Amino acid sequence: MENSTTYQKWLAQSRKGYLELCVLLVLRQKKSSYGLEVLQTLERAGLSINEGTLYPLLNRMFKNGWLTSQWVTPSDGGHPRRHYELSEEGLVLLPQMIDTYKNNQESLEILKELK
Repeated sequence: MENSTTYQKWLAQSRKGYLELCVLLVLRQKKSSYGLEVLQTLERAGLSINEGTLYPLLNRMFKNGWLTSQWVTPSDGGHPRRHYELSEEGLVLLPQMIDTYKNNQESLEILKELK
């Protein structure tokens, strides 16, 4: 039972950073997007996430200065949606995060092959 709790804690921490990276990638690709569209894009990529995780994540990334946002009303007159874009800081941070992730993956592969 203890191992399960330990694993769940590790998974939560690992997933947090990974989701931040994935959200930045989605927003770089789309230029501007709202929460539900980000959620659907992540799901199409096989990354299951719920709204209760995504919206606090977007809010935290906005507060950290990685994103900018603005309210956009759809042309069909629907409800306004908060659209997010990468800020200047987010644009600088993303390639660093990608490099770190790639380096970590390479190190993991090397470590798995050590004898």
